[in-house]
Amino acid sequence: MRKYLRMVSLRVKSGGSLNAYPDRVGWAALLVGTAIIAWSGVLARMLDVGPLAGAAWRMALATPALAVWSRLSAPRGATPGAVVAVALPLALSGLAFAVDVGSFHVSLTGTNVANASFIGNVAPILAVAGATLFFREYAPARVWPALALALFGAWVMAGMTAPASVKWGDAFALNAAVAYAAYLMFIKKARARLDGPTATLISAAVSAVLLSAAAVARGETLIPSTPLGWAIVFLLGFVSHALGQGLTSVALGRVPVAQVALVLLAQPPVSAGIAWALLGEGMTRLQMAGGLTILAAVFLARPR
Repeated sequence: MRKYLRMVSLRVKSGGSLNAYPDRVGWAALLVGTAIIAWSGVLARMLDVGPLAGAAWRMALATPALAVWSRLSAPRGATPGAVVAVALPLALSGLAFAVDVGSFHVSLTGTNVANASFIGNVAPILAVAGATLFFREYAPARVWPALALALFGAWVMAGMTAPASVKWGDAFALNAAVAYAAYLMFIKKARARLDGPTATLISAAVSAVLLSAAAVARGETLIPSTPLGWAIVFLLGFVSHALGQGLTSVALGRVPVAQVALVLLAQPPVSAGIAWALLGEGMTRLQMAGGLTILAAVFLARPR
């Protein structure tokens, strides 16, 4: 107790707060979630259904798993009043994630896993900027040049062509990044009233409906045709989304967005390494330079 009181005293004297101390549960959730999500690109590349259909399966299969998790974490469930209070951000988070995961899956049909993953890494800096604009989590001035540097790195990875000539796969990857940043903002807003698994559950259900409708409208192949195809959609649903994104949602309620952004830095190199080992997808020197530029941008935006 005396040690705790001394810590409180030192924190108050230094002008800080108890919230500045690391949340071990939040950090553990963030690290494990990040490691799991890094596999998403490789798994999506192995789908034997259409890209939007694969994204719809991913959301639909995650929903029952998240329902069980939500029930276990909050046995009495979320109150109707709490859900209604954040109904709009929940719906928008579902829409944003549908755009994110749909765009990411589509991007993999027009670019490689490394490009999609590194360009998608612009999302954390966009999230930090969004936290500054919408949640008053004021980021240092260095975040803004870091955002410009990250966008430059994404352009380098896309081949340094004129914007009108950027490969459509890379353009979809950038669109996924913008949508994922929006998802982080909306889910953080929902987390003000709901626990992480419940917020992720409702968001996933909304995404599943929207993506299913989009896949049908595009006339995509909807049903996996091989045991491996079924295994991939189950891994994407139960592991990548239910567990990976669920843990990230838990972390967002316990760890500042700026620190979440720093840890997300690990996703692209891990994804690129997995793609190289399993799919034989190498990276050109230009792609490596662009990837390093994006990593440098996120490192520049890190909390100090």
